[in-house]
Amino acid sequence: MKFFEKVKKVFNFLLDCLFPRCCIICNKKVDGADYYNLCSSCIVKIQWITGNKCSLCSRPMGDTEVTSGEKPICIECKASPPNFKSSMSCWLHTGVGRDIILTLKYRNADFLKNDIATLLKNYCSEVREFVANSLLVPVPIHYFRRVKRGYNQTEIIAHAIAKIVDSATVIDILKSKNKKSQTKLKYNERLLNIKDMFECSINSGDIPQDSKIVIVDDVLTTGSTLNECCRILQGAGFSNLHVLTLSYG
Repeated sequence: MKFFEKVKKVFNFLLDCLFPRCCIICNKKVDGADYYNLCSSCIVKIQWITGNKCSLCSRPMGDTEVTSGEKPICIECKASPPNFKSSMSCWLHTGVGRDIILTLKYRNADFLKNDIATLLKNYCSEVREFVANSLLVPVPIHYFRRVKRGYNQTEIIAHAIAKIVDSATVIDILKSKNKKSQTKLKYNERLLNIKDMFECSINSGDIPQDSKIVIVDDVLTTGSTLNECCRILQGAGFSNLHVLTLSYG
């Protein structure tokens, strides 16, 4: 072990003795060196999405039989295809997974970036292939809302992903207009509120229009926000559009 690595290890040990790291979910002492803010007991409770899932919206499809070589698509997406080519959600929006999203959203949780990167690296390695050689575009929030909150949680997620995927680059090419937050709206209200909420902030030709673009959000619910982001980008000439969220539900 190199000298500076030894010094760092000793320093972190002393820091943990003076200021023990506590889990943001259960408030117990964090065990192990891989995570700063999550304990192993809570991490194992995250419900990762595995098995058959819709290739368009990531909806878990249980024991649905899929023909070899065929990409599974749920009934909803067949009836109303989204504006993106594919999507990936990492875990279900319940229990610890939901608590992580709420912490990101309302507790100025830039401190979770390293933990999210480590979680995805250890438990959801397919993220790397999904976003390889792509531009990661965080779903924006309006300037005034950002000033009030102090940050945008989707940017934290995007940078956490870029931390483990060298070929992925975070780029802000969407801007939000001043409309109501989608959080407390019902489905039909979301569809009306989201219309023309975003605009593309780059000029045609600034980046290649065949670029692989992955829109990054915290949770996929109705998909209306992500659909609108993709619609705006389609209008700007981009077609290779995909979606990645941490949570689904």
